[in-house]
Amino acid sequence: MAPHTLQPGLDPAAMVFSSAATRILLTSDGLTTPLLQALVHGLLRARVSDVRTVDPAALPPGIREALRPDSTDNCLLRRARLLTVTGRPVSDNTVAARAGVDPRVDRAVADPSRPVGFALAEAGVALRRRIVHVGRAMWPDGTPCAVKTYILDSNGLPLLCIRELFNPSIVDAAVRTEEPPG
Repeated sequence: MAPHTLQPGLDPAAMVFSSAATRILLTSDGLTTPLLQALVHGLLRARVSDVRTVDPAALPPGIREALRPDSTDNCLLRRARLLTVTGRPVSDNTVAARAGVDPRVDRAVADPSRPVGFALAEAGVALRRRIVHVGRAMWPDGTPCAVKTYILDSNGLPLLCIRELFNPSIVDAAVRTEEPPG
């Protein structure tokens, strides 16, 4: 499935997925973690594998294009997974943020104890979410999975970009082989 940039309304790139739950997850512009918790019938915890300050050129290309950092910006890059209480991975996340713009954002990205969205909400950070891409990618084991990339901005300036790969054994990545009715 080719990358696709979302427009307001029901996006055709998300509508090709067979599962209604997958389509809802990919088109929701609210916190993703509560939707994932509903799918797994339980709480999720973050396992952060890496948080570091990087030059914008070190960001993954799709994330760099969505975040649009200046060449002089420092960026925080976080790699984490959301896990069930039994340790089963639910999502594999890459988060990039413009460092130094808002200390609350920097703390939320660097906080290894919870998902970024929850940390931002607890810090009182209100940012607008805008989905920039949905589609299919590869889960770390090479299985096709659903993917969603979105930015969080303040006054039109993207401060964070989050790319979430969803475990295909939890979030169905199958696509329709026929056109949906209507």
